[in-house]
Amino acid sequence: MAGPPSGWPRAFADFSGAARDGDANAAYWAGLMVRNGKGTAADTTAAVAWLEQAARGGVPDAMFVLANMLIAGEGGAPDAAAGHAWLQRAAALGQPAALQQLAQGAYEEGAAERADALLKEAAHALKHRTALP
Repeated sequence: MAGPPSGWPRAFADFSGAARDGDANAAYWAGLMVRNGKGTAADTTAAVAWLEQAARGGVPDAMFVLANMLIAGEGGAPDAAAGHAWLQRAAALGQPAALQQLAQGAYEEGAAERADALLKEAAHALKHRTALP
């Protein structure tokens, strides 16, 4: 979120308006902005709603952020099962940080071979990463 803070309210208005019209990428950016209080008041509950819209719209980065918010109980009660499901979906779409997080979990569970495979997949995903939505 670059640019002067004076432009953030307009950016939030644009993103949230486009998100209300069904743009999943705009919902992702609106979710990040409201989560971090950029251009609007910080509101983690609203951030979860925007990020869920984006995640349901197929935005892997939104799936990753949403997963971690749900796991941590940010914006509501902790929901590890839902968070893990979003993390899996993000990883299945090649989201590098999700793959790395799942690899860390695999290592902690003693599944070193699975962890290594996930890290290789994450490295490959990073090499072929496109611009953020």
